[in-house]
Amino acid sequence: MVPFTNNVADSVSQLGEVALIQQISRWLGPVSPASPHGIGDDCAVLEPVNSGQQILTVDSVSYGQHFDANVSPEDAGAKLVKRNVSDIAAMGGSPGPAVLALLCGPDVCTQWLERFFFGIRQCCEHYKISLVGGDVSSLARGNFSAVLTLTGQALSPKLRSTAKCGDYIYVTGTLGGSILGKHYQFQPRLAEGQWLAQNPHCSAQMDLTDGLVKDLKSLLPTATHAALDLGTLPIAPAAYTLAKTSGHSALQHACCDGEDYELVVTLDMQVNCQAFEAQWSAQFPDTELRQIGRIRRSSSGGQLIDSATNTALPWSHGFEHLRVP
Repeated sequence: MVPFTNNVADSVSQLGEVALIQQISRWLGPVSPASPHGIGDDCAVLEPVNSGQQILTVDSVSYGQHFDANVSPEDAGAKLVKRNVSDIAAMGGSPGPAVLALLCGPDVCTQWLERFFFGIRQCCEHYKISLVGGDVSSLARGNFSAVLTLTGQALSPKLRSTAKCGDYIYVTGTLGGSILGKHYQFQPRLAEGQWLAQNPHCSAQMDLTDGLVKDLKSLLPTATHAALDLGTLPIAPAAYTLAKTSGHSALQHACCDGEDYELVVTLDMQVNCQAFEAQWSAQFPDTELRQIGRIRRSSSGGQLIDSATNTALPWSHGFEHLRVP
């Protein structure tokens, strides 16, 4: 379903900004608190973080980029929230209040937008997120974007920069082929990220949004490379399906596609991998966790190496937002 309409009577231009904001507040219902803790003032008044540290992230969805007419308005709205929650999960945190900026052309269909906000509302209710404010701005006809800024808190935020040479590399779930549905049907690894962040052997973690070959480089310390056991890489069935028509291997899709929204985790050398994996299976029986390699010393640094052949992977780029085709 496309977000746009040729019938002016069904478009947001018929409402105007003030009426649209009032409508949005009604659509959001219980996840939109009353002023001063929600919509109604120049800023929302928030309670201070009682323990740990405050964390903050922002992500967006744009029609034609993050979703299209094959994705329902509800799923597009949910994706906006879940993209942000996945970032919170990567830090081992819990989500807090959020603000949303809506940028839309005058031809955006009001009924489509109501369903979009219903998806946001359901997802916010699930993750106990309050949407406390935001902004509405206009774009040219045929354009729609929404930007969510999400707060959170973490007792001890897990960083990317704290991985060490010799660490084991793990990944949750399966990778590749997300364009066939996972890019909006995923579930952020929130509980898993919190559990990992509290484990003393977890040295670093992040979520996979732009593809393993791009994102994993962000975890590598200076003068190291990632030696990967490609035979253990958890390739999604969708990657094999996509490989039948794409001209690329399922392995390449698993390494490069992006929007997996899984966690990549490093564990220090002191960990008993077998015991750790047993604890994981008991805690998260429905979420796969697979060891895929180790961080090794390297003079070149920053590369991903096939450990079986000791050669660099043939793919060096994942998804790049600003790459010119």
